[in-house]
Amino acid sequence: MPRHPFVQLDVFTRQPLAGNPLAVFPDGTGLDAGTMQALAREMNLSETTFVLPSTSATRHIRFFTPSAEIPLAGHPTIGTWWMLAESGVVPIKPTGVTRVTQETGAGVLPVDIQAENGKVTRVVMTQAEPQFGDPVTPGARLAKALGGGVGLLPRQPAPQVVSTALPQLMVPIKSLAKLRALPSGGAGMGLTSVLRALGSDCAMCYTLETERPDANVHCRMFAPGLGVVEDPATGSAAGALGCYLVWHGQVRPHDGVARIVIEQGIEIGRPSLIHVEVAVGNGGEITAVRVGGEAVTVITGEVQL
Repeated sequence: MPRHPFVQLDVFTRQPLAGNPLAVFPDGTGLDAGTMQALAREMNLSETTFVLPSTSATRHIRFFTPSAEIPLAGHPTIGTWWMLAESGVVPIKPTGVTRVTQETGAGVLPVDIQAENGKVTRVVMTQAEPQFGDPVTPGARLAKALGGGVGLLPRQPAPQVVSTALPQLMVPIKSLAKLRALPSGGAGMGLTSVLRALGSDCAMCYTLETERPDANVHCRMFAPGLGVVEDPATGSAAGALGCYLVWHGQVRPHDGVARIVIEQGIEIGRPSLIHVEVAVGNGGEITAVRVGGEAVTVITGEVQL
């Protein structure tokens, strides 16, 4: 009976049982897409990744939610490469930055693994350049789908789909209190319907009010159509949100880089911290999007098929 080892990590945290859990199958060779999807459903986490050989990059990474394969994801990238470096599968410099590349559904993208005295300290992914959809107006239907009501959304900026690989709806919320009060998953299939009409499955709701003094943005992310009622930490959406905040002037760059710290997952007992860097050119154009964080291994095991 074939045995397939896996590792489970908590990502965007160094505290076990916090952050966003991730299952990684470090050797996905021989598994077809249907089996990968079934394993992701069995793991029942926001995402599960499968590591494969690549002829164009250091490794080929495939990303699955419980219900669908997606081209790229943030916390799975951070956690997968943290595990590969920590376990020695991918060699890194004892101190300094090691650049690797990952073949994904969004293309071949670089990942930087930072280490100090032989220990991994942070993994930073580069995401695709942002693509902006049209502003979403009016917001009354969206507010209802999120489980809120009149006064949930500010007048400006308008909600907008932004993609740095995966189209996700950025949704400003008037206050931290209103954001906290939203039900996980919003109105469920009602939210799914609204999102899909806009070309997305994910709602990244945010406010600039925070709980932690070292964070600048408080977020909650709902993707009920992907089987994720509420995500504890969403790296892909964090990169897109960073671009949205810069684009709308809510965060200003300094020396050509806007640095943003996002807190997420607090409402569901999985506090997470995500670091975002958005590089901005002299003409105000966004030239690079980077998302980084930490991880901790919590489970090792194997699946028998």
